[in-house]
Amino acid sequence: MREVLRGIVIGLVALALAGAIASRAGWGAISVPRPAGTGAWLLARASGYAAFAALALDVIAGLLVSTRAGDRWIARGQLIELHGWLSPLALALVVGHVLALLADRYLRFDVLDVLVPMVSPYRPIAVGLGIVAAYCAVVVHASFGFRRLLGTKAWRRLHYLSLVAFDAAAVHAFLAGTDASRPWAIAICVVPLLGAAVLLAGRVRAAIARRAG
Repeated sequence: MREVLRGIVIGLVALALAGAIASRAGWGAISVPRPAGTGAWLLARASGYAAFAALALDVIAGLLVSTRAGDRWIARGQLIELHGWLSPLALALVVGHVLALLADRYLRFDVLDVLVPMVSPYRPIAVGLGIVAAYCAVVVHASFGFRRLLGTKAWRRLHYLSLVAFDAAAVHAFLAGTDASRPWAIAICVVPLLGAAVLLAGRVRAAIARRAG
C-alpha cells in the first residue's frame, strides 16, 4: 500500500512539473483551480511558522542529546525519541506549507516556484532559502535509514546539514514572511536561534577542551 501511495505521489508531482514547464514555455496555459478567499494564505503563514518551530525544537533536541545538556531534565531515551518524532513532524508541516502556497490565489505559485531555488518571482532569494532548508531537512531525515551504510562518523557530519536547514529557514522566515516584523514572529525565530547558539557554543568549547587535554 505504501508503494502504491508513493507511486501516486511521484506521478502527481511529475504531472505538475510537466504542466508548469509547459506553461512557462508557452506550450499552453494551464488553469489551476484555487479556493477563493484568504484561507490558503493564512494556512500558509501558520504552517510555515509551525514548521520552523518544529524544526527549531528538533535541532535543539539534537543538540541536547549530543551535548548531554538535557540529561539533567529528561531521560536520554525520551529525548532521543522526541528528537526522532519532531523530524517527520517538521517535514509534514513543510509539505502543508508548500501545498497551502500552491493553493493561494494571490501569489499563484506553480510547482517550479516551490521546488527550484531562485525561480519564484516573489522574493526569490527568501523563497530559495526556504527551499534549500527543506531539502537539507529531507536529507538529514533520510540519513537515519542509511546510518549503518554511511558509518557513524560520516552520518554525524551529514547531520550538520540540520544547522544549515535551521539557519536558512530562519532567514527565509525573516525575509519572506509578511509577519516577520511582528513581535511574536521575531520571538519564534530569535529565541530558538539563541538557544541553539548557546548549546552549539558549549559543544565547541567541550571539543576544544578534549583536544587540549
